[in-house]
Amino acid sequence: MKKIYVVLFAFIISNCADVALSIDKNNPVLEIISFDVVEKKILLEENLPDRVHSLLNKWFENKIKINGFDGEMIFTVYDYKQEISKISDGKRVDISMKFQFLLKKPSLSYRKLVEGEVSSFGTLSGTFSLSEFDVIIQNTQSDLIYRLGRDLKAKI
Repeated sequence: MKKIYVVLFAFIISNCADVALSIDKNNPVLEIISFDVVEKKILLEENLPDRVHSLLNKWFENKIKINGFDGEMIFTVYDYKQEISKISDGKRVDISMKFQFLLKKPSLSYRKLVEGEVSSFGTLSGTFSLSEFDVIIQNTQSDLIYRLGRDLKAKI
């Protein structure tokens, strides 16, 4: 009889355990974009969060390649917006930013201007910690950079 109570007690305790799900950080694979210019510059607005500033610089240095003999490319990021809102049983983060891409080749009198805007969002519902929500924000920021590269490549 004691064995049944022990088994029943163990069964009840094991079902009451709180299972914590981890949220993995998102590291999207970014594509390399090549330009036929000799110089590249990036201009970032000052109010960007440190992580977004770092992600943009890393993306620009490692994934934007130049291989020309003339001209310059100026890439500008501005109007960064990050909004956190409450949803039913959770929170949502919406992030957007605008970009401008200017390609100049003085010897050919060539000038191309491309403007665009990218946005991304992330949600978390149920019971969660602040660190889990921070991971959602970071994943949304990483996704924004991925979308930026994809959008830029489609527009050039």
